[in-house]
Amino acid sequence: MRTVGIMCVRDEADLLPQVYQYIRRNVDFLYAYDDGSQDDTWEYIKHSDYAIRAVDDKNRLDIYRPNYHHLLEKIKQDFKGEDVWAIIAMGDRFFLNTLPRAIVRGAISAGYEGVNGTQLDFLRHRCDPWTEENDPWPDMSEIRKICSWCRVDEQCIVAYKVTDETSYLKSKYPWPRGIKSVQYNYKDMGNKLCVEMPFLEHVGRRSPKAAMWRKESGSRPVSKKHDHLKFGSVEEVIATQKGFYEAYKVLPWVGLETLHKLVEMYNEENWQKPVQRRYFFWGLEQALEYGWRHERTDV
Repeated sequence: MRTVGIMCVRDEADLLPQVYQYIRRNVDFLYAYDDGSQDDTWEYIKHSDYAIRAVDDKNRLDIYRPNYHHLLEKIKQDFKGEDVWAIIAMGDRFFLNTLPRAIVRGAISAGYEGVNGTQLDFLRHRCDPWTEENDPWPDMSEIRKICSWCRVDEQCIVAYKVTDETSYLKSKYPWPRGIKSVQYNYKDMGNKLCVEMPFLEHVGRRSPKAAMWRKESGSRPVSKKHDHLKFGSVEEVIATQKGFYEAYKVLPWVGLETLHKLVEMYNEENWQKPVQRRYFFWGLEQALEYGWRHERTDV
């Protein structure tokens, strides 16, 4: 059994010094696709086992998900006839409670061809207001130490067996065509979580300086949700991010013990309504009452 990380990235040079090496040592091979970066992303990923830039992908305009599809078809070509699993590895995520090879071994032993997981959105918590002076972007070498607070973000596929039938062609992300039985299927689990399923740490929430650079360079806005907002200063960016960094209450992550509490609370009947499931937060005041600490113990 071989594991091949699929890393599709765009303007992730501030995170890649940590994330790239982390992913590379936890998969057998790493295939990377630079989706039009305007920073130094290509310099970090070009030495992967296979790497390509969007401008060199001749079929890009004809395919729904050209980046993932291109890498997937390359894997099928390079590992034809072998038992190979693709690992969805992005430039801003870490695996929390189980690593890719262990995830695949568990799926194989249980008879599944794909594995579902949950992405937790880790927020860069600051006690003092954000200013241009205390914004360290792009020097984020210690980013995991300041990403201490998390919320349930999205459900996603993290690994799947690659066969000749598997394809991203005309298939909505993140599901490739050809995948059959999936471990930790949410419908089968009654739309609940369990501590055994893979959990991912997403640290992609950028700082105001990073958001300004993305907007001014044409890389991307703060978020698709903020396309309608006008901002041209750090203060205006902060205003768009208050929903992530101020208004919502989140669970402070101190280690895997946090995961047990998060799953317990998430599966409570009162949290099963769609809006509540999407915005699942735990207040700092209540967290302190339960003895949770702010410092992370897993980095």
